[in-house]
Amino acid sequence: MDSLCLDEELICAVCRDIFTEPVTLPCGHNYCEECVNELKRSVHSVQDGDATSPLVCHYNCPLCLAPCDSVVQLKKNTVLYNIIEKYRRQRDGGVECSVCKGQQKLAAEKSCLTCEESYCALHVMPHLENSTFRQHVLVQPVANSSRLCKEHGKQLELFCKTDATALCAYCMLPSEAKHLDGHNVVKLTDAQTNLKENCQAKLNIIKHRLSEMNDGLSKLEAASASSQLSLESQLHACLAVLKRVRLFLDLEERAWQKRFSLDLVQERRAVRLRTEKLSRLKTRLLQAHEGLLQALSITDPLALLQTVQNPDWVDLFDEQRCKHQILDAVVWKKQKPIAAAKISPLLQTVCRTFAGEDIILNAASAHPRLGLNADRSAVWVTTEGASGPGDSESSEALYWVLGEIPFTRGVHHWEVSVAAVPSWAIGVAYGSVQDPAAGGGSLGRDELSWALSYCSSKRQFCAQHSWLCFCFSDSAMGIPDTVGVFLDIDSGFLSFYDAVSMGHLYTFYCDIQAPVYPVFCLGAESMGGGSQQMRVLNPISKECC
Repeated sequence: MDSLCLDEELICAVCRDIFTEPVTLPCGHNYCEECVNELKRSVHSVQDGDATSPLVCHYNCPLCLAPCDSVVQLKKNTVLYNIIEKYRRQRDGGVECSVCKGQQKLAAEKSCLTCEESYCALHVMPHLENSTFRQHVLVQPVANSSRLCKEHGKQLELFCKTDATALCAYCMLPSEAKHLDGHNVVKLTDAQTNLKENCQAKLNIIKHRLSEMNDGLSKLEAASASSQLSLESQLHACLAVLKRVRLFLDLEERAWQKRFSLDLVQERRAVRLRTEKLSRLKTRLLQAHEGLLQALSITDPLALLQTVQNPDWVDLFDEQRCKHQILDAVVWKKQKPIAAAKISPLLQTVCRTFAGEDIILNAASAHPRLGLNADRSAVWVTTEGASGPGDSESSEALYWVLGEIPFTRGVHHWEVSVAAVPSWAIGVAYGSVQDPAAGGGSLGRDELSWALSYCSSKRQFCAQHSWLCFCFSDSAMGIPDTVGVFLDIDSGFLSFYDAVSMGHLYTFYCDIQAPVYPVFCLGAESMGGGSQQMRVLNPISKECC
């Protein structure tokens, strides 16, 4: 208790720490020099913050509230300063209290082996007064309490192979009777070889787990890349569909983009969480690996035992538990994406409805002035069918070719590349118009066909069927490189649009009574060989269907 009283007298009442550069106020109380300066600054700050307050030239002692003139230069308490220096030098050779706060902790009076803490004279009082703490083992202050028996406070010198536990001599007393019958107890120094063998075995386990973990990370990265690629592919497929039905599902496009973005975020988050889980496990394995490697060079058997029996590594040495942690993070359990669950039925219906047609041109229906490529997907104007230099055919004449397979019912969709073609017409017609020599000049000008044409010399489009002829300038719509066609036979409409900008060109509302063929026409002025060819495209992938 004398030590406790001395410790209290050396503590500053302001900072609650041992005095640093102590000075004495006129009232006789001592404080740290910096604490007194802080009191002075607080007085000046109050004065500066309130211009109406009277001039303050003093501050009060925190203990007795005696006024102290702020301009008085205080002197250092040399005697108290020397006492503190001697106290610190004496205390530096001992053990500090584990509970004391601040930079200047008090010297420990006792160490508790049960709590594994050291206490000064003040903080050890609960162990002396509380009946619960009286069962704890108190010893003289020690820096490393792990070398003492927590039940008897004696040096650990023995090792029980049966329980793999370090013991002191008191543990072998007949009254203890914990490690006598059937237990193999040897000196701790004699167990060092067995402990190192155990350490090496566990080190091999850790190496094996690290190898499994690295393989697991590789598999996880591969599964993640494949899953994200699949999601991105589905997203692009859906967007491709939505761009071709913009007139009907413009709002759904934004919704689908948001949903797939959430799926990607969820997927990345799941991967990140699994990766972080494996990374934490890897860090623990590496720490165990490093610790066990260092343990092999430890000559102190007790320290070696404590390293090998580190409670933080118990699950790493358990093959099933560690392997389960790795597999739990590595095995890719792909959840059903939110977007797919919400829009897949609608998406599949739209895909089937507006899927691109695989159109093959019918060579037998082609005008003699037209040439076809090998797979019959492209057509151009040739000079082989011309009648000679005096050919009287109009430059506005159109030469057409039909598709090979007719459409009888349902929705059909196809796109045609017309880039660099100066004059063209696209539409549908009944099979009765098939006459290759007749040319395409009458396409759309009777009740047997519907067509949208474009003439670059006139810079205008024309939509024609029977007596209907509607012409409009290309200045408002622009010149499309690819023209898309929607045909709904059952509903009775035929629509044309710019397949790149998704701008609407024209729609026929018609009553189709018989199978119709897609028709592709080129003007006589399009005689540019393969450089001015019309090509049928397959616009939408079947993947989303």
